[in-house]
Amino acid sequence: MTYFVTCCTQLRANGLDVPPVEGVLRGIVVASDDGRDTVTDAFTVMPDHIHWLFTLGNRLSLGRVIARLKAQSGQAMTAARLDWQRDFFDHRLRADEAIERYGLYVFLNPYRAGLITADEKWPHWWCPHPENLAFVSQLNLAGTPPPEWIVEPVQADLEIGE
Repeated sequence: MTYFVTCCTQLRANGLDVPPVEGVLRGIVVASDDGRDTVTDAFTVMPDHIHWLFTLGNRLSLGRVIARLKAQSGQAMTAARLDWQRDFFDHRLRADEAIERYGLYVFLNPYRAGLITADEKWPHWWCPHPENLAFVSQLNLAGTPPPEWIVEPVQADLEIGE
């Protein structure tokens, strides 16, 4: 099963996108993939939330994967004076839903939030399997989107919890 998950900081406090918090979060996701608990398609760290698009492995439940991410990031979060919101938003993709639209949403989120311009590359985006997302091959040489992607809705835009 493939999931699109959003986890937010308590009171939407900023600070997830700065070292060492961002590095810890990415490391946890990489370790989850290495342990075959997840297979990540797209992951981005925003100032006050993360988006994670992944296929769940067979060993752990979705709740356990997210609980582990929150627990393992606890020390870095505390040092940054951050805490996670108690819950998280998740959407299990149906069999007829392509991951493409969710992956593109994750990629474009910092651009649409106005954190960077179309000619900048968001450093907190991670896509370990770009062959799974067709839009990645359409990025500019610098890894940035065409400017029109930022203003056009992503296939009727996703209605997600952020």
